[in-house]
This record gives sequence, structure tokens and C-alpha cells, in this order.
Amino acid sequence: MPSEKSRLYNALNINIDHFINPFVPSNRLSSLPKPISHFLGVRQKEHVEPPLVYQWVLTFIATVGSLCLVGGLFNTAPGIVALKPPVLIASLGASAVLDYSAMRSPLSQPRNSILGQTFSAIMGVGIAKLFQHSPHFFANYAWVSGAVGCASASLVMSITNTVHPPGGATAVLASTEVMIIAMGWWFVPLILLESVLMLAVACLLNNLGRQYPVFWWTPSVVGAKLRRKRREERDAKTVDRDGSADVDNEKLERQASESESERTLRNETSNRIECDANVHKICILPYKISLPSHIEVTADEMRLLTELQLRVRAHDETGASG
Repeated sequence: MPSEKSRLYNALNINIDHFINPFVPSNRLSSLPKPISHFLGVRQKEHVEPPLVYQWVLTFIATVGSLCLVGGLFNTAPGIVALKPPVLIASLGASAVLDYSAMRSPLSQPRNSILGQTFSAIMGVGIAKLFQHSPHFFANYAWVSGAVGCASASLVMSITNTVHPPGGATAVLASTEVMIIAMGWWFVPLILLESVLMLAVACLLNNLGRQYPVFWWTPSVVGAKLRRKRREERDAKTVDRDGSADVDNEKLERQASESESERTLRNETSNRIECDANVHKICILPYKISLPSHIEVTADEMRLLTELQLRVRAHDETGASG
């Protein structure tokens, strides 16, 4: 039975994905035509990164292209110009570094890039609005509002697993940048728009030889597969709990039925077998056998492995003498 301390730790160690992921649809982008799915990060085989010089050039082009796209739209689109936004929102520069230079980082993936920035804008504007209830205090201590807004944004991003470092700057700007303060809640949809535009550029340019995104929501199993996996785990625990005595008896009977020679063979062979969680194939060398750690070997299988090892050793020694 888990201790009181362990139960308290589990109760406080909350992960929102545990509750959300069973209802997140599985990624079906691989069913799209290949020319489309390729630019959405789907790869049919393991991706190999291009030379660094190529990556640097692509990063430069993508950064200039995305910031010019956002800046041009914010300074020419009539509906946006009427809101009088800044020429370029400062936190976009930090987002560009993540989206185009550190694209394989979890902090750069679409979930973090879009939701992290949007949640930060919401928290930043919300905190600024609260402080503005006392205009004199806000006028003199806007930096306090910025600090609280940044902390609130960090908290929300941590709770929702959408941490995106530029979001901290976004929240601070909502309290300290005069033009953004004047925009009020309009700052939130503009941040969402610029995040989507930068994601579109990232999908288009980053996939010219590289791979982006690595995942859209999470690299873990989601949706129906996750629900089925959890159901099977619950069923297995129930079976283990109810039939533990039977399993122990079967194990004892199997061990008793083994002959002394089989036990000797098992012990001798196990001394030459290395089990490694990082090994994904069986490797038989003249004096060592490597196995994946999840594979259990019976006495008969050990005998077969030993016989194959002897053949490998004999061939090796024959080749060496020749």
C-alpha cells in the first residue's frame, strides 16, 4: 500500500495532460497527400538533418520572412492599423529564434508556440486591467503590474503544459508598452494571429530539408489509443491482484520441473548475457550476447543462444587462425 507521503505527493503532482489527452484526437496528418503532409512535419522514415550551413541560411530566411510578414500586415491592414499596434511586437523576435533556430525543442512546437503566447497575452492584459482600477498606482507602478502579469502567465503556461518563453515578454508588454496598453483586449487576437502566421512560415520554410513540427500536441499516445491502453493496464492490474497466488504457484512448479542441468545452463548463459533497455535487437558475439531488457529467455532458448554463440566463436577462431 502506498504511504501517506506518497499519496500526498501524487495528489500534488498534477499533470493536466493526464485528463486532457484521452480526448485529444489522434494525429491523422499522415493520411493526407504526401506533398501536404510533408510540410506538416510528417515523415515516413527517420529524418536526417541537412548540413549546418544550410540550416543557418534557412533560419535567416525564415526569420526575416516571418517578421516582415507580420510587420507588413500589422502596418498596412486597415482593420489592424486602426488599433494602432506597435511597428513590431518585441516578443516576436524571441518566438522567431525558437521557431526557426530551435525548432526541435518542445518549447517550439505548435501547442506551446500558439497557446503559450495567447495565454500570456490574456494574463498580461487581465492583470493590467486589474491594476488600472487604480490609475494613479498603475501610472507609477506599471512595472509591478508587468511582474505580476509575467508570473501569472508563467503559472498558466506551466499548468497547461504550454510553456513558451517569449510569452513572458508578451505578458510584460501588456503592462509596460503604451501602445499595447491602449489596445486593451485587442492585443490578444493580434498575438494569436501573429502566432498562427509564424507557424505557417515555419511549416513552409522549416520543412525545406528540415522537419517541423516534431509533434503538434504531444509525442505521447492520445485519444482512443490512450483510453484503450489505460483500460488494458487496469485490467492487467486486476488480474495480477486476483491471480497473484496462482502466478506464484505456476512459477514455483516451473522452477521445480527444471532439471539441474537446465538450471546450470541458465546460470552459465545468464552470466554472458547483457540486458540493456537501449538495445532493440538480439546481438550474438563470440563471448557476449546482448538482449533487449524486456525479453525473458527460457532454458531452451538459452541453449539455442549458446549453440549459436559457439558457432560464431568457432567461425571467428577459424578465421583468425587462417
